[in-house]
Amino acid sequence: MFSKRKIAFKILEYLRSRTKASVKELYEILSKEFDISYSQLSTLLMQLEIEGFLTVSEGKEYIVILKK
Repeated sequence: MFSKRKIAFKILEYLRSRTKASVKELYEILSKEFDISYSQLSTLLMQLEIEGFLTVSEGKEYIVILKK
């Protein structure tokens, strides 16, 4: 079980220090602390994008970028 808001806060906190990260990178970091699947992370990132906190773009891999 995990708290979506705790994970969302952790994502935004991480992106503040780096500005951008790959979804794979975020998953590796978060899975150490939270019991979260890759699909749950993708859903949460989509929710944060809809709420206007970040942008997910596709290049060679999916990149998450913090909106300023």
